[in-house]
Amino acid sequence: MKASSNKAGRRGIVGKIALYVILFLMLLLTFSYHWTTREFGAITFAEIIFTLNMPLQGTSSTFVQSYLLRALLPAVGVTAGIIVLIALFHRWLRNRAELWEKWGKMRALRGVAWALVFVIWLGALSYSAEGRFGFISYFKSLTQQSNFIAEEYVSPAKVKLTFPEQKRNLIYIYLESAETSTQDPANGGLMAENYIPELTQLAKDNVSFSQSDLIEGASVAPLCGWTMAGIVAETAGLPLKLFKTGDGNIGASSGLYSGPVPSNAADMAALLQNQLDKGDDNVMEQYSNFLPGAVTLGDILKANGYHNVFMAGSDFVFGGRKNYCLQHGEYEILDYYVARRRRVIRPGYKVWWGFEDEVLYKWAKEELTQLYEAGEPFNFSMITADTHHQDGYVCRLCRDEYDDQYANVWRCASEQLADFVDWCRQQPFFENTTIVVAGDHCSMDTDFYKEYTYDKHDGETVRKTYNVFINPAVRPVREKNRLFTTLDLFPTTLAAMGVEIEGDRLGLGTNLFSGEETLSEKYGYEKMFDELKKKSLFYDNEILYP
Repeated sequence: MKASSNKAGRRGIVGKIALYVILFLMLLLTFSYHWTTREFGAITFAEIIFTLNMPLQGTSSTFVQSYLLRALLPAVGVTAGIIVLIALFHRWLRNRAELWEKWGKMRALRGVAWALVFVIWLGALSYSAEGRFGFISYFKSLTQQSNFIAEEYVSPAKVKLTFPEQKRNLIYIYLESAETSTQDPANGGLMAENYIPELTQLAKDNVSFSQSDLIEGASVAPLCGWTMAGIVAETAGLPLKLFKTGDGNIGASSGLYSGPVPSNAADMAALLQNQLDKGDDNVMEQYSNFLPGAVTLGDILKANGYHNVFMAGSDFVFGGRKNYCLQHGEYEILDYYVARRRRVIRPGYKVWWGFEDEVLYKWAKEELTQLYEAGEPFNFSMITADTHHQDGYVCRLCRDEYDDQYANVWRCASEQLADFVDWCRQQPFFENTTIVVAGDHCSMDTDFYKEYTYDKHDGETVRKTYNVFINPAVRPVREKNRLFTTLDLFPTTLAAMGVEIEGDRLGLGTNLFSGEETLSEKYGYEKMFDELKKKSLFYDNEILYP
């Protein structure tokens, strides 16, 4: 009798622990969902999966702190509160023998009630997540097969590219979260005021491809809407799809080892030690193949004698950027840690994602001067960070001009970019250099753009990324009233450098300087975007693991 009672007691304790664990996980999931929507806005579920597969190294400390304060701690606090309330309720019941006896007989009913609560709770979260992130659509797309990429992809390896006799330098600036929406309606934007007047003027004075007669930039195709995916779109003309090969390899976008997996621990240890003997600092990083079947802007320029450099004011490992650039063009990486070693910033200095854009532009001027003096053609890419969500980073140059912090940050970013371009114009290298300024994706700052829609799932995106081509080698056949995406910037950049592209198509992109029809113009946004979201065996077999 006593043994039976003890056994029942143990089952009761295990049941309570299981209940509280499930309750905590559901609360954590709920708070995480609300944190994600606040911090990142209309991201896709594919982006969430991609980010979870990547190492957190390089993430801004503000995001970690924000998650702890807005998701983890509230989940812990609410769970603890509920446990205390249940304990107090049980104590109250024990003092009422009749009620306590009835409560004990309702154990099965209570279990059913809790299960029903969790099922309804999870269903509501799933429904909401579908509306926000395309949660169900993502898994549905994995079951649908499309030949769109197979039929429309143009491999740069099979296209004749003719460089001018005197090769032009390239300065490519990924302006974090830059979109034409940040202008006023008179210039093609959505805001009551134009927060980026200098960027607007640059677009007016130079070549800026637009969807209208105004300054209305590129739509963002599916799987191109976050920094790493934006870089891939603009340098390879490809979306960044996620996958598992199922053959012992792990896909490129997972950021993990992608070679043959050794069958035992001894072989794996030997493989790793072999790399250590070669002096590699990060063995697993060296084996992380990133889109090995793609031929990118970096690959093409490296093969044609260019010195590729990528500068960032953050840890460049974040999001797979370092793997991609090292493996596609052997870029020289200049990031936060290189800046520390070279004393660009003082020891221990760190703000925002690493250091502010003011320092980035100053360092870029020094590096560009050295690249010019070296005498070989260069491709200098850089990515800013001050305008990253949430609310941006207020540096010492920012003025308190508007009530909204993000508006002030954008005003400051616009001025800094224009000043940098003005400096470039005064340098001896400018005459033979093309400058491209492009948004890597639309902003994820949900508060600033809360009144404006940005639908990544169906058809044309209302908000569009910024682009300007300064000092291009050619003039466009048609600059305005084009339907295009950031995928088209890949061949367009080469054309701006004076490279003749046989057929004016590379990847899934079209040279916008030509009169060739883009895929957006050929199929319409809705058709094109729907096809890109579906599974592509060609992409898996030819791009990800050829």
